[in-house]
Amino acid sequence: MRITVLMENSTPSGRLAARHGLSLWIELADGRRVLFDMGPDDTFLANARALGIDVTTADLAVLSHGHYDHAGGLRAFLAACEDAGREVPVYVRERAFDEHVSGTSERHHSIGVDRVLAADPHVTVLPVGKTCKVGPGLTLFSTERRNHPTARSNARLLMRGADGALTQDDFAHEQSLLVREGTTRALFSGCSHGGILNIMGAAEELAGGPLDAVVAGFHLMDPSGGTVEDPELTRSLARELAARPTRYLTFHCTGTDAFALLRDELGPRVSYLHVGSRASV
Repeated sequence: MRITVLMENSTPSGRLAARHGLSLWIELADGRRVLFDMGPDDTFLANARALGIDVTTADLAVLSHGHYDHAGGLRAFLAACEDAGREVPVYVRERAFDEHVSGTSERHHSIGVDRVLAADPHVTVLPVGKTCKVGPGLTLFSTERRNHPTARSNARLLMRGADGALTQDDFAHEQSLLVREGTTRALFSGCSHGGILNIMGAAEELAGGPLDAVVAGFHLMDPSGGTVEDPELTRSLARELAARPTRYLTFHCTGTDAFALLRDELGPRVSYLHVGSRASV
């Protein structure tokens, strides 16, 4: 399978635009195409056109979780599909359109998705449960396991409960994609708010063994300063990742400072992808 980054925080190309967010184009060997996340706005569409990619030809699309930097381009994608006369199913986790904010109960700002889209009967947004097979070799899944640490910055991410009060986000709206293609097993995760090792553990159980590739943001960057959130936790994570026979492709919320620490341990087994990067797994 081949991966092209349509949106990420940075790009070395003068003809492409970078934003804080993520969008991936996944091409499978059998010709199927998957759009994984849609960045914070419609910029991923312009990047796709510059790269010679028509995202309306996707067989399906996935939103990894209900935060704007991954789902803000949903309306633009649906409009593009309508203009092209195509209906592309967009799979989201249940509660992805709940209210999500960053900050404290007293002082916060919205980081959620346009909730109007969830109620529009004319769009093909499909909520799914904890595990859902969305095509041959394609499984969406969520996990509640928390055996390994999660990002400290999760503490500032809140959701609106049924009683109207803001509570700690439990990330039940987060999902990942396991792709089985021949003998290859690849995991795709957006921000890995549930902890990349916890998500990998669930994916390895579904796959029945080790993963060949993990394509994911690891959420190791301090969102306020852009530097590594916890250097020692990052080094510990790197050692855990190195113990697995897996190749890692990362971006976005991992951050370049944390990537440097991962690279010290993992060497060429870990790569950082920018807008316009293409990689095969």
